[in-house]
Amino acid sequence: MYYGDLVCLRALEMTDLEDIMLFQNDWNLQRWAGVPLPQSRLSLENWLKNASIAHPLNDGTIYFAVTDKKSGEFIGITRLYNIKNPHHRASVGIAIHNPSNRSKGYGPDTTKVVLWVAFNVLGLHSAYLDTMEHNEHAIHVAEKVGFKRIGMFRETEFIDGEYKGLIYYDILKCEFEELYSDMDVSASSSDGITKD
Repeated sequence: MYYGDLVCLRALEMTDLEDIMLFQNDWNLQRWAGVPLPQSRLSLENWLKNASIAHPLNDGTIYFAVTDKKSGEFIGITRLYNIKNPHHRASVGIAIHNPSNRSKGYGPDTTKVVLWVAFNVLGLHSAYLDTMEHNEHAIHVAEKVGFKRIGMFRETEFIDGEYKGLIYYDILKCEFEELYSDMDVSASSSDGITKD
């Protein structure tokens, strides 16, 4: 498990299915994650089975459950995917499920923790993410954490009845280390990440 100031990242488990089901079919969550079509319980169960055993070196993806550090409440899911070797890069994805948990600092904290894993556990050199041009929350989180905007695919995503652009951001390991050089990874603390 990996800890930030607010969150704990742990392995996804089949017991997370009920928490995932609560908001997975929520329009406001799915409209940012792709095509907002409803998913059945069986479909999500099969997805969770595969996600919970995904291996970053074999499958190019690793998923984590995001939980509140103090209460253990399920907050959402984060992943590193499209992990490429020998290029040592991956894409980052984060979903805070319950709308009442958004704008509380979970997104930036989760992003920092998953980047720490990418750079210090998986040995990656860079990480990138994409978000729709009108997703102001995701843009704010990316820029707050230190990602740099590197470009945009114009009118590439069809959402809410019209085409929107997809903005790309990236961050290099050296940039992350410069921004977060004081992260304490050796012991549990309120100002850094710890590893159990």
